[in-house]
Amino acid sequence: MTKPVILVAGLGRCGSSLVMQMLSAADVQTIGTYPAFEDRVTAELPAIDAQREFFARCPGHAVKLLDPHLHQPPIGLSYRTIFLTRHPAEQAKSMLKLIGERSDRRARRAMEHSVRRDTGRAREAVIRIGDGRFYNMPFEHLIHDPLGAAEAIAKWVWNGRDELLDIEKMARCVRRRPATCLPYMLEMELLPHG
Repeated sequence: MTKPVILVAGLGRCGSSLVMQMLSAADVQTIGTYPAFEDRVTAELPAIDAQREFFARCPGHAVKLLDPHLHQPPIGLSYRTIFLTRHPAEQAKSMLKLIGERSDRRARRAMEHSVRRDTGRAREAVIRIGDGRFYNMPFEHLIHDPLGAAEAIAKWVWNGRDELLDIEKMARCVRRRPATCLPYMLEMELLPHG
């Protein structure tokens, strides 16, 4: 039986990098480079034939897919999708921080509106590509209950057989912190220095 492609999907600043780190720690083959796993591979496949060829080579691999409503992978392949969500106000603040925009009330409100709208569109895209099946993982659950989140991810990825992944190793990837937007970029803190 062919393993599915593991899609780690959502909008930016939703915890997708963290889930990729967790899967990588459990020795799941991942596409992209630690810590963000954003080599822009999926977003830069222009033709549907190139996309199909790329994803057909990824069974059993985890692939980070931001904005699935804009970068929808080919329908008809086998996927196990983890769809990440986050409180829209915190996600909006984090997005503004990432792009270096001033985070005044008006900008936050506009970005939060965009997050709410695009989360629905991204969810619809995930439903289309995965026959309506996906696992919704809130960012807050990842942060507040790393072991429980790791167990849920492992069960979903391998169809109920969480013993195939080391959930304690996965959980250790999570730094205990509030789920609110940090004043710095955590991914930058994870890069090796030297």
